[in-house]
Amino acid sequence: MSRRRFGFPALLLFAAACASPGAAGSKTHPLEQELSQFQACQQVFREQNTAPYTFDFPGHGRVTVREVTLDGFPGNTYVRCRFHYQNRTAKPVARAWVYLDVLDGQGRMVGSQASILFMPIPTEIARGSYFADELRAQTYDAHLQPGWSWRIRCKAIFEEEDEPLDPPAPEPGRITIDPAPVILKPAPWRVN
Repeated sequence: MSRRRFGFPALLLFAAACASPGAAGSKTHPLEQELSQFQACQQVFREQNTAPYTFDFPGHGRVTVREVTLDGFPGNTYVRCRFHYQNRTAKPVARAWVYLDVLDGQGRMVGSQASILFMPIPTEIARGSYFADELRAQTYDAHLQPGWSWRIRCKAIFEEEDEPLDPPAPEPGRITIDPAPVILKPAPWRVN
């Protein structure tokens, strides 16, 4: 009887020891190490990149980065940038391109994404108007290199002036409209 009483608690202690996570060893999964490294990169990125940032592009407009983050997961990491564009040029803009580039430690572009800003109706982006969007550019593991960075570029396209006709078209004078010709046909049911 005493043997039974002693055996059952020992069995419970053995089962509890096997079930505890620390008992199997302190080995961690390789993906856990990569995730920890990625989260450390995210923390450094957050500390070094506090938005908002304002970038003026003379003759093209202004881009204000409202938020920039390092997102994704190990093996699929990207810089996400929420921004707004303001037309600060002298005339309306037909469309504007805003680019988000990721640069490696040597300054070479490794990833880029562009946003084409245009009004959905046939009108231009008026002077002083804002346009908001979001960009995501892959890092292709450049974020693991020391000295990597990101940048914003902007290019505005203006509506082209109509070129003059050569030779110039004559000035319109009085326009006369001739009446349409009238064709009379006898009705088929009429008898002559």
